[in-house]
This record gives sequence, C-alpha cells and structure tokens, in this order.
Amino acid sequence: MLHIHIVMTTLTTKDEILFEVTGHCVAGRVLRAARLITRHYDDALRPTGLTITQFGLLHVIGRYEPESISRVAELMNLDRTSLSRNLKPLEKAGFVHRGNEGSQRKRRVLLTTLGLKKLEEARPYWKAAQARMEDVLGEPHLENLTLALREVRPDALNP
Repeated sequence: MLHIHIVMTTLTTKDEILFEVTGHCVAGRVLRAARLITRHYDDALRPTGLTITQFGLLHVIGRYEPESISRVAELMNLDRTSLSRNLKPLEKAGFVHRGNEGSQRKRRVLLTTLGLKKLEEARPYWKAAQARMEDVLGEPHLENLTLALREVRPDALNP
C-alpha cells in the first residue's frame, strides 16, 4: 500500500512540475516569442543577406565603436562564440574592420563604409518588419513590453 501511495504522489508531483514549468516559465515564454520574432525579422532581411543578429551587430558597432570584441559581446549580451560566429561573415564581407592592437591588446571594432551601405540597404526591410511587429503588438502592449524588458538587466538579476 505504501508503494502505491508513493507512485500516486509522484504522478501528482510530475504533473505539477510539468505544468508549472511549461505554463509559467518566463524563460520558456520569452524564448518561444524570441524565436518567432527572430524568424520574422530574418525573413524580412533575407534579401540583404543579413540576419537580425548581424543587423543589430552592425548597428551596435557603428553607434558605439567598441574598443574590443569583449565590449561588443557585452553590448549585445552575446557570448563570445555566438559573437564570433556572427562577426566572421561581416568581417569577410568587409562590413566591419578590427583595428590594430591598442592598449591592453584590445582591437577596436569599426563599421566600414561598405557596412554602412549594407545598413542603408537593409533599413527598409527592417522598417517593414518593425512596422508589422508594432501592428501585431499594438501600442499599449509594445510600450509595456519595452518597459518590462528594460527591467531585465544583469544588476537586477544578480543583486
């Protein structure tokens, strides 16, 4: 009899665990949405040969002119492996350039003229994808999402 009781408790616990995670996990919800949104932007940018990650990377490099690859990774919240995977084709295409080694062996990452032209080419595709996302979300949801995402910072998660 004791054995049956343990099995029933295990089944109840299993159901509770599975529902709790699949039904409430913030990471799971965000990841599912992120995959759909990423696919939407990637599809829109496909004629330019860029992914949304590469498009964002070009923008960050152009805007901030980071002093190192580590700084680019920090600005993009990317691990160095993912960053390298996305940066290599951009370097090969001539869209970004790593400068000469400077202080502390850092190499500045710069957007080239060709990279800026690629951003100009991609901009209308991005704008169309962005407008569609804004239509889907609507103003109040978009504003709430933006405010909520601003709260997700390393200092907030690791007090």
